[in-house]
Amino acid sequence: MAFKISSPFPMTTGSGSEKKNEKRTKAEAITVESKGVADVKVEAEKPKVSSAKPTKKEAPKSKSVKRKTARLEKTREKGKQALEDGNTSKAMRLKRRERRLKRRIAKKSNK
Repeated sequence: MAFKISSPFPMTTGSGSEKKNEKRTKAEAITVESKGVADVKVEAEKPKVSSAKPTKKEAPKSKSVKRKTARLEKTREKGKQALEDGNTSKAMRLKRRERRLKRRIAKKSNK
């Protein structure tokens, strides 16, 4: 026993050639429908304006390099103070940190 389900959308079993004929641009539709009419204006679609924000180029780089160099100076001073106090392990740790910071600054300034 089969039940028939009614659908609000018609079911088509065609090959899809009907849909190909329906796909036309606005300009084709106007010219095909209005043959013989002299005053037909075809409006081209306006290009979309991008709403992207302008990118900041130089300001953040220079600020970050300035901050990193200031941090490098603080680390260097701390290392010198630790070496004067006789804390060589702390001085060596800060020296390694200083080298890392120098590499970061060089990397950032090359971009």
